[in-house]
Amino acid sequence: MYNASMETILKEYTDRFTDFSKKSISDFILYNSGIEYCEPGYSYGPKRRDYHFIHFVKEGKGLLEIEDRTIEVHENQFFIVPANVVSTYTADKDDPWKYCWIGFTGIESGNFIHTLIQSSEQGYVMDCENASFYEDEVNRILALNHNNRSSYFKINGIMYNIVGTLLEEVQAKDAASVHDASAAFQAMRYMDLHYHDDIHISDIAYSVGVHPNYLSLMFKEEMGISPKKYLTNLKTNKANKLLMESDDPISLIASSVGFSDALSFSKFFKKEIGCSPSEFRKEHRAK
Repeated sequence: MYNASMETILKEYTDRFTDFSKKSISDFILYNSGIEYCEPGYSYGPKRRDYHFIHFVKEGKGLLEIEDRTIEVHENQFFIVPANVVSTYTADKDDPWKYCWIGFTGIESGNFIHTLIQSSEQGYVMDCENASFYEDEVNRILALNHNNRSSYFKINGIMYNIVGTLLEEVQAKDAASVHDASAAFQAMRYMDLHYHDDIHISDIAYSVGVHPNYLSLMFKEEMGISPKKYLTNLKTNKANKLLMESDDPISLIASSVGFSDALSFSKFFKKEIGCSPSEFRKEHRAK
């Protein structure tokens, strides 16, 4: 139960040594980390970021809103938010969560996130044995002198230890479910993670190791919808939320849902929704 006299805590570290453009081409690099003991009902979002992040809940509980879903997250669980995915997370009013987090990017980071999400029945929330371990590791990052190059390497060493421990823990618990996941389920998760790229059914089929025709057949049989339609709905829903909840220009929204230019996105959007992105935004902002 929340104690009104308990002091709210927020400690954070953000890497200042590396330009973001260079971070994105690194193999795996820390973007930021921190610890927060939230006030009752504290909410952050809706927001999307261009790096991945994971929150480990040490105590209390709250709600994660992502992919048009609301998931409760409690003590000794962690929640994952991939880059460029809109999310909102809110502390419980009676038992607000205490969590730590790491944010990261790099060429290999997407594969790591993909592995975690495929290992989870809920997609973005999983159990962990002891969230306090991850808070202790983040505290090690926060305790270092952040103004020299040696600390930069030490900090990323700690981050690698966090990632390695987490992956070891997840694989130990869920190896069977990962290997037994159907091609359709793996394809769905692939689209959830890569809808903002210019992907096609052939790319999705290749990612799960089956022929495109076989994937289409199995996906429709298991999910009740074709993979092409699933991807179309995913892109449309993402675009709708960005149009309603952000002031991003149409060109940025287009690239955020996998289109190379605003014109091709507008044609796609009008075909699916029946009006242009600008008209949709104007109508729904007026309501």
